Amino acid sequence: MKRTLKTLMALVLAGTMYVGFAQDGAVPSTLVVGMVPSREADAIVDSLEPIAQMLSERIGIPVETFVSTNFVGLVEAMGTGRVHVGMFGPAGLVQAMDAHGAQPLLASVRQGSTTYRSQFNVRCDSGIESFEDLRGKTIAWVDPGSASGYQFPYVTLRELYGIDPDTEMTGIFAGSHDAAALAVYLGDVDVAVTFGGSPGSDGRETIEGDYPDVKEVVCILGYSADIPNDGMVILPGIDAELKDKIADAFIEIANTEEGKALTQALFNVTEFARVSDPAVYDIVREVSRTFQR
Repeated sequence: MKRTLKTLMALVLAGTMYVGFAQDGAVPSTLVVGMVPSREADAIVDSLEPIAQMLSERIGIPVETFVSTNFVGLVEAMGTGRVHVGMFGPAGLVQAMDAHGAQPLLASVRQGSTTYRSQFNVRCDSGIESFEDLRGKTIAWVDPGSASGYQFPYVTLRELYGIDPDTEMTGIFAGSHDAAALAVYLGDVDVAVTFGGSPGSDGRETIEGDYPDVKEVVCILGYSADIPNDGMVILPGIDAELKDKIADAFIEIANTEEGKALTQALFNVTEFARVSDPAVYDIVREVSRTFQR
């Protein structure tokens, strides 16, 4: 009950607090940092709160957190100025940049890797041994706005294997990576897509704490092409010095013992790095055009 109340409070606060569009050189009285949970939302709120406190101590202003129910909601929150810093998957990053002028702040790094892939998961006893076996099967996606949880695997099935997910498969949106992994573990669907495919990145691990045999029950069928890692964007009008402080603070937090434990639990991230070339996200834009109908 305590976690549920904390989650609701975070959602209500973020949904009702309007901080306005950031003007050039703006320093908000309270910095709002938002994200979409890749796993159970209560755990996200618990992990975000101490990170917000550590961030506040380093940048010198209060920090509030916003846990959105989906990627679209977080993009819209940045567009209305309710959220100053957004933590997104790559598809959400591109949407926030293209729709609202958000600027890349940091990229996630996992054990030295700045890319990952979409992971196709099937039960080991399902008899599914190749992608051709997926025709007529049920699939658990994550969210329509998720690069690894929908867009890249959708394009992989259609372009690489000639499978039309809309007509040759039956799909559901599980809402999070752990929910998708659980759906295939329980046998509710034939295949589920999650993040994966880079060092320390395996979507099955999102439920391994509750289902320790998940890697024996669920096997990896294959992967999509490489996807730029998730990361953070910031509203364009925020004061330049504050932007640098925020970036430096997150990099420092991920290098402390306490911060590293939190960032690994929250984002599966071992460190953050500045984005040197925004063009790295062009592949995400290309894939996203498939869904701009």
